[in-house]
Amino acid sequence: MSKITRSVLFALILILAGCNRPEPQPEGIPTETAALPAPTETLPQSTETLFPTEGEPTATEAIQEPAPATEEVATLPEGNPIPLLSAGTEITIHEVQMINAQYGWALTQDASGRDHILRTANGGLAWRDITPPQPFDPSRSRFPAGVIFSDPNTGWAVYEGSNLIWSTRDGGITWKPSQLEFETMGGSLLTSLDPNHVWLFQFLDAGMQKVYTAVYSSQDGGTSWTKLLDPYTDSSIQGFDKTGAIFINPQYGWLTRDFRGVAVYLYLDITSDGGKTWQNLEMPAPPTDPDAFSTCACGLYDPYLESTTKGSARLSCVCYLGEVRIVKDFLYRTSDGGTNWKIQSMPEGELNFISGQTYYTAGREIYRTSDGGVNWDLRKSVNWDGQFSFIDLNTALAVAYDPADEEYALVKTSDGCSSFEIIVPELLASQTQR
Repeated sequence: MSKITRSVLFALILILAGCNRPEPQPEGIPTETAALPAPTETLPQSTETLFPTEGEPTATEAIQEPAPATEEVATLPEGNPIPLLSAGTEITIHEVQMINAQYGWALTQDASGRDHILRTANGGLAWRDITPPQPFDPSRSRFPAGVIFSDPNTGWAVYEGSNLIWSTRDGGITWKPSQLEFETMGGSLLTSLDPNHVWLFQFLDAGMQKVYTAVYSSQDGGTSWTKLLDPYTDSSIQGFDKTGAIFINPQYGWLTRDFRGVAVYLYLDITSDGGKTWQNLEMPAPPTDPDAFSTCACGLYDPYLESTTKGSARLSCVCYLGEVRIVKDFLYRTSDGGTNWKIQSMPEGELNFISGQTYYTAGREIYRTSDGGVNWDLRKSVNWDGQFSFIDLNTALAVAYDPADEEYALVKTSDGCSSFEIIVPELLASQTQR
């Protein structure tokens, strides 16, 4: 099947999804199946400082580029680096994260299964390859990356099969490598507080319900890294899959895990010393399903902190009634640091905090709550799986994935998930220095 045919069929999928719940379109919003046009002109370059750390740009049509870094670039490691994609290459985005309405990053793969890091400065219409010069092993069929940016300038990346972590201070024009004690073997988890404070959970190996994890932190934006936790001496967080991490200040943070149904308990892991030590806080079972931990496979996901006392997370339990698979999700909210919890049943799907008591849950049915999960408003029914990045209450980019034919599409909503538009992304020439 040709790429054009697949694109048309995938657009048809989105049309059929919209037919389930016809709703009037707000004035000025294209129909939900309309493709946003990719830029057709070469976008101007600039020599000014182009990635402000506060506020958003006033021009939405032009990609503005950061000035080249003046600092000396560290010596790059030996080996052939992942080659940058050429301008005009057709790209399929499989993960997207927006920093604000204009700036964001994404991941795409080349034909050899190597993840490339992309950056947009015009809301996702056009992208540039900003992949660091990571040496790759040609014998590997996959080379996945973990990425996070704290602002349009400052980001970090780590590749599976490597002991390097990369940092950039200029939006990916230059990258500096730092060498870690261990090699990343089973993926990674990155989280940042600001441009200076960042944490890496490096997964080394797994077996017998253990996921051996080294924890590192940097307080200078990645110039130097400190190993906080050794997987061979720590026993606090070595078991089970790590699903999310967040810090509200340099000392206090949460880590969530999925306990796979092996344990009849569930912990939220809390640190008060920047990740050096972790307290296992045992979580209560949902009042409406008190046997969930012993009869289902449960885990915590999507942690969010508003302060050292106020935060939320999603409990997701996979249960079986005979051969029927049932997923039960619950919203957990605390205002006293986890001593007490408000627990509400919620629709299935990834939990996205917006503000106050407002959340979206993004599954095959997309819901929104404005009262902390007491009531949920159905916004849209779709027939694809979505990885969402919300910018505000009404605006989000998402990667729509149809597992039936393994098709991806980049989509955008501007009306709170009532409708979606397809974005056809264009790849511009890379300005990353090698």
